[in-house]
Amino acid sequence: MNSRLGRSRRISGCLIIVAIALIVRLAAVIAWSNTDLRGTTDQIGYFVLAQNVRQHHAFSYGQSLRWGQEPVLDAPGPYDSTADRAPIYPLVIAALWWGDKPPLLEVWAVQGILGALVAMLVYLMALEAFGFGVALTAGLAMALAPFTAFTTALFLSETLFTFFLTASLWFWTRKKGVLAGIFLGAATLTRAVTLPIIGIVLLLGLLVKFNRPLHFKVALAVLVIIAPWTIRNAITQGAFIPVASVGWGANMLFGTIDVPYGSGPMFMSYTQDKGYAEIVRTAPTKHEAEKRMGRLAVERIREAPLHWLWLRIKELPRFWLGSGDMISMHPAFKFFYRLAAVGFWGLAVAGIFLARRRWRELYPLAMIPTLLALAHAIGSAEERYSLALVPMAAIFAGYAVSVLAARLTPPKSM
Repeated sequence: MNSRLGRSRRISGCLIIVAIALIVRLAAVIAWSNTDLRGTTDQIGYFVLAQNVRQHHAFSYGQSLRWGQEPVLDAPGPYDSTADRAPIYPLVIAALWWGDKPPLLEVWAVQGILGALVAMLVYLMALEAFGFGVALTAGLAMALAPFTAFTTALFLSETLFTFFLTASLWFWTRKKGVLAGIFLGAATLTRAVTLPIIGIVLLLGLLVKFNRPLHFKVALAVLVIIAPWTIRNAITQGAFIPVASVGWGANMLFGTIDVPYGSGPMFMSYTQDKGYAEIVRTAPTKHEAEKRMGRLAVERIREAPLHWLWLRIKELPRFWLGSGDMISMHPAFKFFYRLAAVGFWGLAVAGIFLARRRWRELYPLAMIPTLLALAHAIGSAEERYSLALVPMAAIFAGYAVSVLAARLTPPKSM
């Protein structure tokens, strides 16, 4: 009877988490959605690629774009193939595009469901690792996470990327290496930032005896998933481009530009940099701009490595804490947002420390987010890049809360 009650409680907890996550994300879409894609270079870019895949069977913008130039829907040809962006998010939009108009409602619905599934996976991983109380705390934290919910209303790849990465870790902790690799490969084809992680996992398989078959399965499955797109890029672009050609050089250059705190959106500081502005003004294509930005970034780092290191240390808190500017510019909101962020990430670090003796079973939940954070440490420290780390942090934060609560609760008298 007790086992049945326990099972019923666990299922009820899971359903509650999913329901809350769906409601919160629906509310976010209602509150913050915008049906006008103009002026949103990244967001409209995904829809332009999706439209041309759907209507012209080409992963193309329909025209050659300069850096910073906004793509346009119904763009004229020729529809030359591009490798500017990772493919999966535009392909998902294309799969939902069945009418004449962009599938805005359909994408919002899918992102809301994916966000709820991430909260469910957090609950299940925490349940398996730490028990019902931690699972409920972690699941609720994930369901209610404000910036994560906010991005449901945006047409950006963060929600899809977070789902793939969380699903990969779910299978990894259950030692299902092939499935973990498939989802990590899908995450890589959504945002190429996980590419270095694949190399590190492969090195673990080569150099470390612990979980060697599992690491090989993960790494090789990822390579199998991304290989067709890499081959496609080699054929259409005439170059070795594992996933996407745009992003690496620009982010490295942004990492050499000082962005003072309180100066407003980071991009405003980037546009005032003479080197960046010159490249944007003169580069004929995005690809050429990307190469020149990468070269300029390397030159600056070589000339003043300590200055670059200081900039990265100074700006890194933005990656973790942010300011909530995208949600609200109200000073009170920003203050409490930062305060909550400090508490959340602090609890996550404490949870990792408290769970250190169980590292053999829990190491992927700490290792992959750490590597992802390090990959972003060399470039732009935008707050939204940390969103994929939130599910794993929620698990450890929930564990820290449970341990602290147990220690603060006085023992029951006999």
